[in-house]
Amino acid sequence: MAHITLQKACRRFVDHVGSRHIAGNARAYDIIVIGGGVVGNSSALELRRKGFTTVNVDAGPCPGYGSTSSSSAIVRNYYSSIDSCRLAWEGYHGWVRWADYLQAPPNEDLCYLNEIGNAAIDTPASPQCQKYLANVRKAMAACGIPVEDWDTAELQKRIPYMTTASFFPPRKANDDEFGAENGGSIAGALFCQHAGYVNDPQLAARNLADAVIRAGGAFRWNSKVTQVLHDPTGTRVCGVRLSDGSSIEAPIVINAAGPHSRAFHELAFKDAKVADDSNISSRPLKVEVAYVREPPGSIMDKTFPVVVDLDVGVYMRPQQGGQLLIGSVEPECDELEFLSAPEDLKEGLTDEWTNLVYRAALRLPGLQVPNTAAGLAALYDTTPDWVPIYDRSALGGFYSMRGTSGNQFKNAPVVGRICAHLVDGCENGYSHDAEPFKLPLTYTSGVLDLGLFSRLRNLEDTSGSVLG
Repeated sequence: MAHITLQKACRRFVDHVGSRHIAGNARAYDIIVIGGGVVGNSSALELRRKGFTTVNVDAGPCPGYGSTSSSSAIVRNYYSSIDSCRLAWEGYHGWVRWADYLQAPPNEDLCYLNEIGNAAIDTPASPQCQKYLANVRKAMAACGIPVEDWDTAELQKRIPYMTTASFFPPRKANDDEFGAENGGSIAGALFCQHAGYVNDPQLAARNLADAVIRAGGAFRWNSKVTQVLHDPTGTRVCGVRLSDGSSIEAPIVINAAGPHSRAFHELAFKDAKVADDSNISSRPLKVEVAYVREPPGSIMDKTFPVVVDLDVGVYMRPQQGGQLLIGSVEPECDELEFLSAPEDLKEGLTDEWTNLVYRAALRLPGLQVPNTAAGLAALYDTTPDWVPIYDRSALGGFYSMRGTSGNQFKNAPVVGRICAHLVDGCENGYSHDAEPFKLPLTYTSGVLDLGLFSRLRNLEDTSGSVLG
C-alpha cells in the first residue's frame, strides 16, 4: 500500500514541476548530489543558496521514494552526546519553521510536525538505560532544552493505560521467560514536550525538492550511476556515468545515497589513485516496523507521546487514524541483520514483527495483537556508533552525507547547511581534517562541532542503538 501512495505522489510531483526539471540535460554542473531523499534534497537546497549549480541524481522515480518514505519521521532531542543533541535541537526548530525554511509560497501542500512530546522510560534494572539517560540529561541541560522528570504517579496520570511493571531484560517472544516481571518497577520517564513526528516523510522530501527547483536546482530521476569519473590524475572526481550511457560532469559529488551509500562510496574509490582513509564506514541494516490498532479507549493521538522504552526494547508513537507504530531499539537479544547490498532486502515481515508487538503489549496490556501482520521491512544506513558521516574524503571533490538512516531524518533542516558549509570551506582551501569546522546555528545559540561526524573519528560512546 505504501508503494501505491508513493507512485501517486510521484505522478503529482512530475505534473507539478514539469518534465523539463525531471529530464535534466548533459551539461556540466558545479555539484552532483547522489540521492533524492531528505538528506540529498536538503543538501542541494543549501548548496544552491550558496550559488552552486546542482543536479540530484536518483534511481527512484520521485523525491523520497527510497528509505525516506519508510522513516518513522520522529523528531526528538534525546542523544548521548552534546553535539548530537545540539544538532537535533536546531533541527526541531527548523521543522517548527518549515514553511519559512523552505521559503514556500502560500497554500503549498506541506508536511508538518505533530508536536506530541517524547518520553524516555526510566528503567532502574537496566545499566544501559541509566547510562543513556544520564548522558541525555547532561546533553540536554548543556543545550538548554527543557525537560520534565515524571515519577510513576505522573506517568500513570498522563498515560493511564500503561503499566509500570519492569520486564528487563528484553527477550524474544518465544523465550520461556518472556513476559516475566523482574520484581521491580520502572521509575517514570524523562519527558520533553518539544518533540513528536512529521506526518508524511515522503512529502517532506518532495517539499525540499520543490524548494530546490524554485532555487534553480535540477533533478535526474530513474537514473542509476554505474561509474564515478576521475580527472586525469585519478585524485579528484569529475562527474558520473549513468546506466543509459550518458555522463554528467561536475568537479564535486555528494554521496547522500542512504542505504546505497556504502556501495556508492566504494564505486567512487574504484580505480582512483588515492586510498580511502576513512576510519568509519556505513552499511545497510534491515529493520521492521509494526502497525497495530491502538488499545481500545486510549485515544493515542491526544494522550500518547513518542515513547522510548529500553525496558522492553521498543520505541512507539501514535499513527494518525487510531494506529500505533512500533519499532526496535536493538536490544541485545536480537541479532542485527546487516545486508551485503540493499538489493538483498526481502520486504516481507518476519518473526521480528511478532517480537515488536508482543514487547509493546507488555507495556500496554490493553493492546490487541492482530491475526495479520501489518507494517514494513526497510533499510537503515548505519555506522557502528550510529553517528552519521558528514565529511569530505581523501578523494578530491567527493563528500559523504551517509550513515543517516534511523535517526537523522529529524535533522533534515540542518544537514544541508552542514553539507554546504563543508563544501564551501574545503573547496576554498580550509583544512577541515586539521581543525574541524564549527557551524554557526541559526535558530539556537552556539555552534556545532562538525568533528563529531568526521570519517577519521574513533567510535563515539553512544547507546549503540538507533537512539544515538
